[in-house]
Amino acid sequence: MIAPKHIPVMLNQSINAMKIVPNGTYVDATFGFGGHSRKILDALDSDGRLYAIDKDTYAINMIREDIISDKRFTLKHGCFSELENFSKEWGIHGSINGILFDLGVSSHHLDEAGRGFSFNKNGPIDMRFDQSSGISACEWLETVDEQTLSHVIWKYGDERYSRRIARAIVYQREQEKISDTGQLAKIIDKAMPRNEKHKHNATRTFQAIRIFMNKELEVLKDVLSNSYNILAPKGRLVLLTYHSLEDRVIKNFLAVTDENISTPRNLPIKNEFLKKMFNIIAKSIKPDKDEIDLNPRSRSAKLNILEKANEDYV
Repeated sequence: MIAPKHIPVMLNQSINAMKIVPNGTYVDATFGFGGHSRKILDALDSDGRLYAIDKDTYAINMIREDIISDKRFTLKHGCFSELENFSKEWGIHGSINGILFDLGVSSHHLDEAGRGFSFNKNGPIDMRFDQSSGISACEWLETVDEQTLSHVIWKYGDERYSRRIARAIVYQREQEKISDTGQLAKIIDKAMPRNEKHKHNATRTFQAIRIFMNKELEVLKDVLSNSYNILAPKGRLVLLTYHSLEDRVIKNFLAVTDENISTPRNLPIKNEFLKKMFNIIAKSIKPDKDEIDLNPRSRSAKLNILEKANEDYV
C-alpha cells in the first residue's frame, strides 16, 4: 500500500521551536505519516535518538522504509497519554530534550470515508483514532441517552443548539438505524433552526463526538501534567493545536502550574523554592499565508512552545 499524501503543518516552525541538539533525545508524540519525524531525524547526528507514538495502526503500517530502518528511531503503537510509562520503558525518562504534539485530526482521517470523521465523505460512523480498541461512535449513538448526548455536543462542540440536535438524533434512531455519516449529517442539518455561517451545520457536532470518543482533552491534560518529570532540564514541549478547546486546556494547565510545583498555599516555604514549571517561549503562532494557500487545512493551526523551567536549583 502507498501512504496517502500528507502535508505536515508548520513543519519548519515546529522543528525550529524544538531547538534540536544533534545528539539529543526527542519524542514525536503524534507520528501520523512521519513528516515531522523525518525532519527531526535530519537534524540529529548518529548519537541522537527519536521515539515516536501513534494510536492509529493504519498510520503505523504505512511507515516509510527510510524512517523505520533508521537505527536512531523507535516507534510505538499507543496513546501519548502513556508517554510517562513509555519513557521509562525506553530508559529516557527525565532526559527528553523535546516533545512534539500535532493534535487533532489528520487530513487522512478526514479524506478517508471509512474512518467516519467527515460529513463530506459518506461512510460508517466510526471516529476512533485507534480502531483496534473501544466502541465506534455509531455504537455509542445507538445507546446514549438524550441528556448525555446533548451535554457532549455542547461541551466539546460549543454547539448552542445541542439539545435540539440530541433530541433529533434520539428520535430518528427510534425510527431507523443511523449507520452512516451522511445520514447523521442530514439529521443534524434538519435540526438546526438556521444555517451556520461559513461552515456546515454538522461541523460542531461531528467535532464534539470525535473529541469525546477519543478522550482528546483528557489525554492532553494527562500528558501535560506528566511532562515536567519526563523532560530533561530546559526540555521543550511544542504543541500544534487546532481549536479553542485544546488551547483552553494548555492555558488552564499553565495557570495551575505557573506559581509553583503543586505547592499548597500558605505553607511556610521560602520564595526561592516556589518555582513555576514551564516558561512560555511563544504561543498561538499562526501559519503564514503561503502555507495556508498551499494547505488550507492549516489555517486553524496554532503553534505553542513551552520550556521546562527552573532546573538551576537543588
